[in-house]
Amino acid sequence: MNIINSIRTVLFSHEKRISMQKDTRKVTIYDEEHLKLQRLYEKWICKEKWLLHNEGVPLLFGVNPEHQEIREDVSKKMLELWEHAQECVSEKLLSVINIDDPVDKWEVFVIDLYRWAMISRITVPEEFSALIAFVIQTVQLEENKSVRTTQEHELLLQHHKEIVLGAATSLLINASMQIDVGNVKSVAMNISRLIFENKRQWFGENEPLLDESAMINLINNYIKLTKSIN
Repeated sequence: MNIINSIRTVLFSHEKRISMQKDTRKVTIYDEEHLKLQRLYEKWICKEKWLLHNEGVPLLFGVNPEHQEIREDVSKKMLELWEHAQECVSEKLLSVINIDDPVDKWEVFVIDLYRWAMISRITVPEEFSALIAFVIQTVQLEENKSVRTTQEHELLLQHHKEIVLGAATSLLINASMQIDVGNVKSVAMNISRLIFENKRQWFGENEPLLDESAMINLINNYIKLTKSIN
């Protein structure tokens, strides 16, 4: 996934910058617990989804799922949160990717889990909040970029359709002999062929976004429309 790869690259660069600092500077800026949590979340935040029970719940408490050394009070809170999470899943307040699997196999998207935690007013480590905020911002930027790209493509496609219809009108008027307007079935096919043969004249250096089949359908619909008006 491109977003996750981008996040991984940025976080790796961030970790590399930290590791290059002198140990004395590290101690001054970051205490040992902060560094431990920072590295923990930098590793896990690169995953798109977590196992809700074995990974998500521990990570919300700053506990490494791979090396669980849990205090009794924290273990009790984790159990309570797991029970609360199951209730929220049943009430559709927390989205699970594979709801039909056994509960211990349930997976959640990291962003969904964080948003649920915020709505449930669960206090999570600041290191997690800071990194997930970056992830959410990155995802939103990618989504907005995707929307803009789609809109731009649709506008360009509409423009190319207008060019095709304009070219068809011009060819019907100026090159009717090459089109054989007497044969209705082949009119659109002949026009599209001429457009493709002279596509630089109509589209410049750009490749038409419509293939020949799409052009034929467009021209046929245009011809039917003009007939119904007449």
